[in-house]
Amino acid sequence: MEKSIGVTKARDLFRSIVDEVQYRGDKYVINRHGKPAVAVVPVEIYENWKKQRARLLELINEVQSANPEANPDEVMQDVLEAQQAIRNQQSQAK
Repeated sequence: MEKSIGVTKARDLFRSIVDEVQYRGDKYVINRHGKPAVAVVPVEIYENWKKQRARLLELINEVQSANPEANPDEVMQDVLEAQQAIRNQQSQAK
């Protein structure tokens, strides 16, 4: 479950927030002045994000190395479009 909470209340409830995230898999968006400032998510989600990001950067480097004459902005656009297509496929599969 994703919850939204202000920074002052989050400070007061920090221990409970950590327990809910760690043991129940809840997610929190902590707002400052009414705007999202940070997210607190289970460490598994964070670790997965880091792996996906690292793999994306590897792919970008591979594509750029294989196409040294290509415009880097165009290569990046192609990679981002491919990434979005994969995300769309994954969300449709759920």
